[in-house]
Amino acid sequence: MTLCHSVLALAAHLICSPFTAEGGQERLPHREQIAPGVHAAGLADRHGSANCGWAALPEGTLLIDVPAGLDADAYLQVVSDGGSLRLTGLALTRFRKDELALVEALAVEGGVPLYTSARLRQRLLAASGVLRPEHFAADPPGIKPGGTSGDAAPSFGLLPLDGVTDDGAAAIYLPRHRVLFGGALVIHGPRVVLPGSHTRRWIAALDRLAALEPRQVVPGYGSWAGPAVLHRQRELLWELRQQVGYVIAQGRGADVLASQVHVSPSLLVWMPYDNPTAEDLLHVYQELTVPHAPFDGQPPARDDGQTHALVLIGDQPHEPGHLEVGLRPVFEATGVTAHFTVDVRALTAQNLAHVQLLVMLRDGIQRPVANDHSQDYAWMTPEQQQAVVEFVEGGGAFLNLHNSMGLYPEGGPYLHLVGGRYVGHGPLERFRVELVDPHHPITRGILPFFVADEQHTPVYDADRVHLLLRNRADDGTTGAAGWVREPGRGRLCHLANGHTREALLHPMYQRLLRQAVLWCLRREAEIEAGNP
Repeated sequence: MTLCHSVLALAAHLICSPFTAEGGQERLPHREQIAPGVHAAGLADRHGSANCGWAALPEGTLLIDVPAGLDADAYLQVVSDGGSLRLTGLALTRFRKDELALVEALAVEGGVPLYTSARLRQRLLAASGVLRPEHFAADPPGIKPGGTSGDAAPSFGLLPLDGVTDDGAAAIYLPRHRVLFGGALVIHGPRVVLPGSHTRRWIAALDRLAALEPRQVVPGYGSWAGPAVLHRQRELLWELRQQVGYVIAQGRGADVLASQVHVSPSLLVWMPYDNPTAEDLLHVYQELTVPHAPFDGQPPARDDGQTHALVLIGDQPHEPGHLEVGLRPVFEATGVTAHFTVDVRALTAQNLAHVQLLVMLRDGIQRPVANDHSQDYAWMTPEQQQAVVEFVEGGGAFLNLHNSMGLYPEGGPYLHLVGGRYVGHGPLERFRVELVDPHHPITRGILPFFVADEQHTPVYDADRVHLLLRNRADDGTTGAAGWVREPGRGRLCHLANGHTREALLHPMYQRLLRQAVLWCLRREAEIEAGNP
């Protein structure tokens, strides 16, 4: 839509030059053409180092966010570079109160259609006394990962990213130029403020933006650069969740976060200004603990048509980050929605009622005080033991991994359910994994393989379990490496390996894990069909 002639006429006859305001102050001094016809502009610290931009498209110029501190006429002179201007829209990736007046002038007085997400639209309408629903484009164009580039691509696409923060968010992608305006979820400079956000969803949103494969990224705040901007911020959020999760997995409180969480300087941009604060660390801690964990505060419905898993991982010998990296591909390949948690308090009958599969990779001891084992304690309560037993015997699936028999209550119903107990392991070394029953659905297509891992040598009840695998070390030591049971109406599989990244990500072990998930869920027909 073309801006009304009266506004254009006023903009064209301003006394000041297009780039200089009264008193010689340059308007938008931090601006750059980052692709043919595509400009990015940055603002000062008093405006949060926010960015905006514009793009000359075949149908007209698209404004992307707006600069606080300028009125509409001054801004349009900068955009037009003193020439004529035909506007096709204003795309908003964020909502800032100090930019509202300029948005209102462009939309209400200038008739420029607004493109944004549903949550941002809602906030704009609530904050403004003059904006109306008719000022917003009814159907903002979308864009898909891997979309075409060049002349066949759409001029621009809007990606709504609501749900990552309470405020709402969006991103704008120009596929012909391969330029991404990342909005408030992409920050490359000032501190990444975490309260009010959902960091797991934030990481997923950054993955979605990276899948577009942009060449240039204009963050909502901070310096623009290449696609490494997205990777760095993703790794920052991941590292915070990983380190805070390790604190929780050991049974330690939020009071030790400042002393035990140390983000790599390579993940920061404007040190020390963007160092995570105590407020940020506490926010992540609360996200990863009950009652927010294990479902991000939104338990799934049993009848939603999906298969859900409660995945309890991490302890002092096993940092949970690499466990999640090793297990997540298994769930993606089998179509299982995994709810990872590091908080042992999340293992309850109430939470198990929302899932079909329980997966555990952690021992039975909490170590709340570093270097003081006198404070260690067994965490699994009688109520938790009974909850697991009733879940499996009632028809649930249970994948018990690596050390998930270690240091649990001796003689209790939990170990009785699993059918064995941990008695130690050898040194970290390479050993051979051999097949005992190559015809079981879990071992179908599995070949003997070598792996660097801890060789666990658990004892098991041969009368109640069916042995599938064994480990064999160079010195001839053997140990049970996997078995199955069918207690009550449920199914259970124990696989002993999984200490190292190499062990978890070994192709044969990944296949074992996939087939174990499917068998436990009574989906062995998919194994027969060769789907996993």
